[in-house]
Amino acid sequence: DLGLERIKSALKAMGNPCENIPAIHVAGTNGKGSITNFLKNTLKVAGISTGVTTSPHLTSWCERINSNGQNITSQELRQRLIDLKPLSERFHLTPFEFLISAAFNYFATERIELLVLEVGLGGRLDATTAHPYRPIIAMGAIGLDHCEYLGKNLQKITKEKAAVITPGSTVISAPQQQDVANVLE
Repeated sequence: DLGLERIKSALKAMGNPCENIPAIHVAGTNGKGSITNFLKNTLKVAGISTGVTTSPHLTSWCERINSNGQNITSQELRQRLIDLKPLSERFHLTPFEFLISAAFNYFATERIELLVLEVGLGGRLDATTAHPYRPIIAMGAIGLDHCEYLGKNLQKITKEKAAVITPGSTVISAPQQQDVANVLE
């Protein structure tokens, strides 16, 4: 049951944490993790206070929420999830939506200047797309993935993933297959 209504309603009930913090939205199929990690480290060196979400994690759910180069502690994540559990139950959030809500809640208390949001499923219905202020879109290479949700061919998948692009945003793309590039353009 994919859609943005649940997470948008939950974020509104939370007071829309982070709504005024700009985000670099990282989408695509291949290279998202590398792009996100590069941005996280570059922004840290530049002295920009940054909140980062990644998906999936390698060894711990705490890897998915990072503030200024430091993963959220397991105690902090546990407490945020406990505090937000009634909200999650009220809006029937998926686990990913619940975690993104917790991340925005956490970043709102960390004085973050810029977000780097790596998509999960990726595209129009991804929970990270609920963030309203995404002036920069970083698009990794797009290939066949999540076909059961995004479409059975590369053109349909690209249309779904390209739906993260907002009017007026700047899009920076990895080299793409010609079919993909045509859709992105």
